[in-house]
Amino acid sequence: MFDTIFVARFNATLMLESLRGKRMMFVGDSLNRGQYVSMVCLLHRILPPNAKSLESSIDQSLTVFRAKDYNATIEFNWAPFLLESNSDNAIVHRVDDRMVKKGSINKHGKNWKGVDVLVFNTYLWWMTGRKMKFLYGFFFHFSVKGKGSFKDEKKDIEELTTEDAYRVAMKSMLKWVRKNMDRNKTRVFFTSMSPLHIK
Repeated sequence: MFDTIFVARFNATLMLESLRGKRMMFVGDSLNRGQYVSMVCLLHRILPPNAKSLESSIDQSLTVFRAKDYNATIEFNWAPFLLESNSDNAIVHRVDDRMVKKGSINKHGKNWKGVDVLVFNTYLWWMTGRKMKFLYGFFFHFSVKGKGSFKDEKKDIEELTTEDAYRVAMKSMLKWVRKNMDRNKTRVFFTSMSPLHIK
């Protein structure tokens, strides 16, 4: 009456062989960091201590797990909005007045170049119930143009609806991928909506 469904167990050796000589990177917020940590947990247990390493930047915005014998890395880049934001510090990122910088995808994108498997996510951080503030990279209202900074007292800001702001980020990501990724070599995935940590 019912068909039996067999689910193959995860094969860490096969996964590492698939990643031999490659870089895999998860980019986004804590939900994608959870995916990254899960992947590392599945892989690290089959490697002897001297055949692996884990390194993080000081602010933990970039974490790299290295499987030395496979010349493979699994990496995580904290970029909750994909664009540069005032929430880019992976340790101190609880900011009430969230703001992103328009046209700033290269701030994080420099870390993504040369990656073979790229897994993006961004969603939850946009759901504030308020309009999203976009900081322009240059001040156009003054005769002297200067780079806009989150720390500037006067900021050139535009407020967008969540949908419009999210669209700007998605278009920036797609444009960056088309310009910087080798379609014959790189696989790009995007995770949109996902469960919260508590659900």
